[in-house]
Amino acid sequence: MPDSLLTGLMWSKPDSLKGLLTNLRHTCEQDEGMAGYGWTSYDTRIGGVHLVNDTGNQVDIVTQFSKPKEGNWGLGVTSLPRENAAIHQQTSLFFYIGLERAGATMKCVNRVSGGVACTGRTSDLGDFNILTLDYQADGSSSAQTTVKSMTVAVERIWQAKSILSQELKRRSPDQVSLEDQAGQGNIHFVQKSFKGVFKFDVFFSSDSNTIMTSDALTQAITDGRKEFQERFSSVYAPQEPFTTAEYTRFSQYLLSNLMGGIGYFYGNSRVDTSSPEAYSENDPSFWEKAAAARAHAIIEDDGPHELFSAVPSRPFFPRGFLWDEGFHLQVVMDWDMDVALEIVSSWFGLMTADGWIARKQILGPEARSKVPSEFQIQYPHVANPPTLFLVVAAFSERLQQTALYSGAPSQYLSDIALGTSFLREIYPKLKTNYQWFCRTQAGNLTRYQGPGTSISQGYRWRGRTPQHTLTSGLDDYPRAQPPHPEELHVDALSWVGSMVMTLNKISVFLGEKDDQRTFARQEEEIIQSIERAHWSEPDQAYCDTTIAHGTTPNKVCHKGYISLLPFCLGLMVPNSPHLGAVLDLIHDPEELWSSFGIRSLSTKDRYYGTEEDYWRGPVWININYMILERLLELARQRGPHESKASEMYIQLRLNLVNTVFNSWNATGFAWEQYNAKTGKGQRTQHFTGWTALIVKILAMAPVPQTSSSQGGKISNEAVDARDPAVPIDDVATQPEQPAGGQQPPSSDASILATPLSEADVLWSLQSADPKDLNELVPLAAGRPAPDQDAAAFRTELKNQQVDAAYKEFTSTMATLDIANIDPAASFDTFAQGPAAWKYVDGRAPPIVDGANQASA
Repeated sequence: MPDSLLTGLMWSKPDSLKGLLTNLRHTCEQDEGMAGYGWTSYDTRIGGVHLVNDTGNQVDIVTQFSKPKEGNWGLGVTSLPRENAAIHQQTSLFFYIGLERAGATMKCVNRVSGGVACTGRTSDLGDFNILTLDYQADGSSSAQTTVKSMTVAVERIWQAKSILSQELKRRSPDQVSLEDQAGQGNIHFVQKSFKGVFKFDVFFSSDSNTIMTSDALTQAITDGRKEFQERFSSVYAPQEPFTTAEYTRFSQYLLSNLMGGIGYFYGNSRVDTSSPEAYSENDPSFWEKAAAARAHAIIEDDGPHELFSAVPSRPFFPRGFLWDEGFHLQVVMDWDMDVALEIVSSWFGLMTADGWIARKQILGPEARSKVPSEFQIQYPHVANPPTLFLVVAAFSERLQQTALYSGAPSQYLSDIALGTSFLREIYPKLKTNYQWFCRTQAGNLTRYQGPGTSISQGYRWRGRTPQHTLTSGLDDYPRAQPPHPEELHVDALSWVGSMVMTLNKISVFLGEKDDQRTFARQEEEIIQSIERAHWSEPDQAYCDTTIAHGTTPNKVCHKGYISLLPFCLGLMVPNSPHLGAVLDLIHDPEELWSSFGIRSLSTKDRYYGTEEDYWRGPVWININYMILERLLELARQRGPHESKASEMYIQLRLNLVNTVFNSWNATGFAWEQYNAKTGKGQRTQHFTGWTALIVKILAMAPVPQTSSSQGGKISNEAVDARDPAVPIDDVATQPEQPAGGQQPPSSDASILATPLSEADVLWSLQSADPKDLNELVPLAAGRPAPDQDAAAFRTELKNQQVDAAYKEFTSTMATLDIANIDPAASFDTFAQGPAAWKYVDGRAPPIVDGANQASA
């Protein structure tokens, strides 16, 4: 909620006033020499654990946050000297509380041994209490506590570090602590000064709730950690060959920091409302005229607006980015669908009546303080890749149960009426945004008409200059030179195709027959236009098109990510005559393939690695993820490219995971992009936005499974709840193939003598003859948590649409008399493998002995 309670934490080494101010930590920054920082586990609903390795101050700061119920939360703060710290090193922690609403105040009292107690009231929160208590334990020290209560202008509350610094400077040079002056005010600083190990707790409670205790906070954090681990094992457990503890810790770090980067933003946005004709960019030298018009722009504060969003990077990009957000939510939605949908709704809540959403959300003075002034203004004629459509399409698939979901309980997925209502509400907004995009980014198609070459769909990004097309998301990616008002961009058309496919799917689900016919026709037109306007036969690639020598359309090929967008966005059918060439382009080490991922630009391009070198060669995880998804899809389909796509998928998955993991292991950070020559992370550190897609890549199937096979056996990969991209409709036709690509078991009883893998908890008899034991195939749908009984696990499986497999299991058990006890009681025993199977009287079942298989 806007203008509400604000809390924060700062710390420093108080060896002198100058040193304290120089080394005072507050917000995440790139240049403070950290050895690493971030959430080790975090969920938006329950809280988590955050660690900062501060080498400059020679201290590690651990914060443990928990919100066990509405109206209450608790925070544990622990300071641990690093190995190289002096024995009696001093540290000062500053916990602050502020109220951003005009006229709101609170009162704090320093009770010394009883901690600091604060009480306040706002119209949104009602009456509330905040209590800080030193946590006394063996090995921890006691602290000197001072409290400074102040009243400042509400617009300065967010500048807590500046306020604190000014207050400390008012003290004498030999003083490194605040004046102890607790009382009434709208901002309060609680300073804890100590030596060695120290811990204190902070508790918030509304007036209607009993305040937490330190023991209750410890238990809540323990319970929250357990809940996080159990859900992670169900949703995102890494698959072979990344099943060791270090990869699990790595994946949990990425997931937690993506989730921990979700925040609430509120304030005005700076918007150019002038709308000059030059912004249509239809004249020669349009970029020069647009620049001149911007110099006379009418800039107004629009809002205030509010946004619930993840961020690409807490230190460098702590704000909402439109095209980044769709990639963020690819990870979030499988973890917690309802949180993802709330974020989608928040973004579309920013849309203007005619369909524009600003590509960067720089809301309020605090957000603007992190952005150079020239990048603060938003222009209503420019677009951004519409990645939120991908999220809504994925939700539609899960609502229709054509893809699995095993994340947090979702009200929208458990109640199809409510989920359908969400789609009905968001659908007209999607259409409006789509229509705005088509209208404002439309290309001039006059010169693209001719026998067999006419096109009806073509687009170009507005806001282009000779050096940049920032609005495309690919910034300095090379384009035609000089820019031309009649050029067409293949990536812009591909994104429109993605929008149309999403709208087509939803219109079918909602029964909007007129829209369905319209979007189906437009989808065909877009695919045709991509082939006619953008395929270059000499270059064997999709390319931008411009007008050369005044009249003639001409392909301008800079092979790289834009060449792959039709493939990445599913606009190439499996029998496309150009699919082989696209795969060759991806797989060619002299073009795009590298040992660290797919390059953004071909090494053969004259612009490769030049100037800014932002999207001119480095490896970006978001585009690589889309490539990997399509390769997996292609590898699962029978056809001429199945084998090659499978080989590429397996190797690319290994390359991407190793690249990001090795860099994280060496530096402590995930990075914005990765060097295609060395694999080292570069540019922005702690980039846990779309780089967190590695979480999904780790959990993807290690070996693709084709979608048709002899016997119609079920693939353990295809129905794995940790790989939700596979539609359930495809499951029944997936072939059996054990994880890791090993050969299926022979015709003896080896399948029963082989220990089950971690994923293989349920067995299903697929043969008409229940005595044919070789037809037993593993069905990987997760496994029960250690404290989860079989009945609860069966309920979970039913929710994942595989209860039929359990029925077959019980039928098989009864038929074979593997254990003549209640199947519910024997389920866990059965999952442990043949060695654990016993009859009630203690006899071993005969099928453990392969020689007795026939009699069994």
